[in-house]
Amino acid sequence: MVAAPALGIEETDSIRDARDKRESAKGRAADAAEALQFVAAADDEVSDALLALDDAVALQEAKILAARQAIEAAEAEATLRWVQAKDISVEVDDLRQRIQELAIDVYIGRIRPGSLLESTDLTAGVRRAAILNAITGDRGDMVDRLRALESDLEDVALSADEAIADAQANQRELESSIRVLDRRISAKENIKGELQDRIAAYEAEIRTFERQEYLMAILIDNLIAEELRKSAPDLSKESGQGFIMPMEGKIGSRFGPRIHPIFGTMRQHNGVDIGCVRGQPIWAAKAGKVIFAGWKNGYGNVVLLEHEGPVITLYAHQEKIHVSAGYRIGKGEVLGTCGSTGWSTGPHLHFEVRTGGQPKDPMIILPG
Repeated sequence: MVAAPALGIEETDSIRDARDKRESAKGRAADAAEALQFVAAADDEVSDALLALDDAVALQEAKILAARQAIEAAEAEATLRWVQAKDISVEVDDLRQRIQELAIDVYIGRIRPGSLLESTDLTAGVRRAAILNAITGDRGDMVDRLRALESDLEDVALSADEAIADAQANQRELESSIRVLDRRISAKENIKGELQDRIAAYEAEIRTFERQEYLMAILIDNLIAEELRKSAPDLSKESGQGFIMPMEGKIGSRFGPRIHPIFGTMRQHNGVDIGCVRGQPIWAAKAGKVIFAGWKNGYGNVVLLEHEGPVITLYAHQEKIHVSAGYRIGKGEVLGTCGSTGWSTGPHLHFEVRTGGQPKDPMIILPG
């Protein structure tokens, strides 16, 4: 990705427009990514809520199953009691019938009020009365026992009915809770579906904006390459010594004493400063050999070229260096890009010329 147009001091309208579109696409992609994070977080919360609701439904369903089992047990108990009551009732009725028949057949039909006095044999009369009383008493005991048993069975049946009613009420309540939970799950699932749709939309939007950013970056590179072709150094514009301008731009500080822009003291300025924009190409002012390419305090990223003569040219404050020591470079070839490294208050090229180790005014050898 190119940080700035590698051409003249100012961007062309087409490059500026493409750069603005690229930054717009990058910003919109960032906004969509931020929105996606919020939606994804909300989707996670809904997923957790759905899991909690699923657990609640499972618990209620377990309770319903227990209630149904209680109903079945109560119904089975009630049925058993009812069968037992019926069997006992039949048995008691049978005993009662047989005893009554026996009493009636043997004694009741022949014993009337005062029969004891009418008996010719007192012993026989007493015996008959005793038997009658015993039979009558046994029948009463059986009736009492039957009534007590029927009462107990009635209580058991009532308890069974109540247990069934309670279990059924509990089941209805639990089933109502299940319906409420199902509605909540349905609502949550709808929300989750909407969130997932929004996530998909944001992801698609991000891909679209990233694609736009990518296309704008390609367009910028192509426009810059085209401008580079247009702004290649005019090798015919050289000085008598065969030097060309190392970069296209306006000359600022010139050779000689000046107040240093950073330290505020009077110092010798051993070169000239040429204004530029970051990334603008720096050309070799003349063919030569790279004798140094790297960092020097104050100069920042700097390249030194040795030319025939011998003459040394220096190119300081570069953003990036494109050559290395020992590299032979032709006149007009790019050796780096303009920047503001080292002791610099803004993007510019500091250009020096030295002969015999002494700095010379570069304007002496540069074309006018």
